[in-house]
Amino acid sequence: MKRFSFISSSLAKNFFLFLTSTLILTLFFSTQSCKSPTGPKQDNLQPGRRDYTWTVDTLNIPYTVLESIWGSSPTDVWAVGPGGDKDKTLYHYTGQQWVNDGISRPLDPCAVFGFSQNDVWFGASNTIWHYDGNSISDFQNYTIPNYPWAGIQNMWGNSPGNIYAAGFADSSNIFRGVIQQFDGKNWKTVYVSNKNEGFGRIYQDALNNNVYVLSARNNENNNTDSLIIYQFDGKNVKEIYSSDFLAGHSSNLSVIASRVYFVLDNGVYLYNNGFILQFNVDNQNFDQGIGGRNGYDVFLCMRDGIAHYNGTDVQYLYHFHKGIHMSGAPAIFDKEVFFLAYDFVNNLNLIIRGKLN
Repeated sequence: MKRFSFISSSLAKNFFLFLTSTLILTLFFSTQSCKSPTGPKQDNLQPGRRDYTWTVDTLNIPYTVLESIWGSSPTDVWAVGPGGDKDKTLYHYTGQQWVNDGISRPLDPCAVFGFSQNDVWFGASNTIWHYDGNSISDFQNYTIPNYPWAGIQNMWGNSPGNIYAAGFADSSNIFRGVIQQFDGKNWKTVYVSNKNEGFGRIYQDALNNNVYVLSARNNENNNTDSLIIYQFDGKNVKEIYSSDFLAGHSSNLSVIASRVYFVLDNGVYLYNNGFILQFNVDNQNFDQGIGGRNGYDVFLCMRDGIAHYNGTDVQYLYHFHKGIHMSGAPAIFDKEVFFLAYDFVNNLNLIIRGKLN
């Protein structure tokens, strides 16, 4: 079976070469001390704190790369990823240690998302799984006509009865972007693209209720790759931004405080009938991964560490060597943050944890 994974913007120009490999790493983040931005001020926001104590948990899981992390609290965190051993794709943090139940399941998840410790979803190939607080079960199979394989790369929702999943369908030589939606009872395929692309991010903005999708596309006519941002109305998509790798451009999506943030090259934007600049990150190590609690408490993931924007400037919070790459969006709580990473030098999965003093 071929695997698809939504890779870092810095590697995206090789996107469709990676599609053909058996296991593709989700390389998402990177940074260094950066220049102060000058974006529009947001009302009633206090600068995010920076006094963190950092620890690193190591998980030696051969053939498995953890790609997605989510939690309801700092004592209930899930980290998932596909791999060769089906009993080593789900890990749970209890506040004391990372545990695995050792049960072998036909489950190769690239995405995890939930709303409570008793309501957790796992997106995998052709199947969506669910944890109800007692057991993990295959909730629903999904198939796309004429495409033997399909996969989910990202899941996100604003309520237990409105969840989206973004991914792809694969016919061995053609890929199509796919959007699934959960209505509280069933998952349904609500959109399949007609272009050679895969969807890797999907979020809904609380201000305008628009749904935005990030796509990686291969243009077979001129052999160029692009990242496309779509606005999805429930039936169709409308392109609102395109970044061409040959021209040195790239883009990304994240959600912070229920608002969708857009990373276009080195700028971070909100969108409402047009892109509104919030701040710039003038550093070549910025790999376009962001997450945060609000617009003045934003984490920037770099190729050599984790940086932070507090409404005024950007500073590093944590450094690591360049053989480490972050993957997936971080799990962020009131006083703690969890970042997934992979150490290519030592072949280890890492969970980098920061706790406010």
